[in-house]
Amino acid sequence: MAWAESRPGGCPAFGAAAGRCLMPIAKSKSELLHDMEAEYRLLKCSLDGIGADRFDSPGVCHEWSVKDVVAHLVEWKRMFLGWYAEGLQGGNPPTPAADLKWNQLPALNDRIYRKWKAVPSEVVLAEFEAAYAMMLELARALPEEKLFQKGLYPWMRVWPLARWIAANTSSHYRWAGIRIRRWGKLAA
Repeated sequence: MAWAESRPGGCPAFGAAAGRCLMPIAKSKSELLHDMEAEYRLLKCSLDGIGADRFDSPGVCHEWSVKDVVAHLVEWKRMFLGWYAEGLQGGNPPTPAADLKWNQLPALNDRIYRKWKAVPSEVVLAEFEAAYAMMLELARALPEEKLFQKGLYPWMRVWPLARWIAANTSSHYRWAGIRIRRWGKLAA
């Protein structure tokens, strides 16, 4: 496996400069699925260790709580699945958003934070499980050739689907898990 910086690095609310996580880039479908499942299990263990009374406490990522971090993961998966669906229909969706470029991720992540801020933790967790299941189903259903074909759809630019999927699952889960575990140790 080659090493690459995961996206988003550091605290997405405040840009990549806040820290980076390294994540291996899967070279096969089996590696992709393994990474997705392994990082999901690690994140779930971290989430299971957080009491319900602390789930909304700020500080995981500046003012973000555990719930806010999980909501961030959900929204990024939703965006990816929307891009993918539009690509299947021959579309070329603007990524990451119609009004924002990739160098404006802090603004997009702040928008996501505000969108989900009032959503109850139980709903966020249910959406997280549903989004993970959809991503896993997609990765399992796609043939390896499609997963690793660069530029399969115009919106993907130079990344293969596997890299987009990893960025929105295993890499993102690793980033979240590290932040949550660090916060849990500091808050204990």
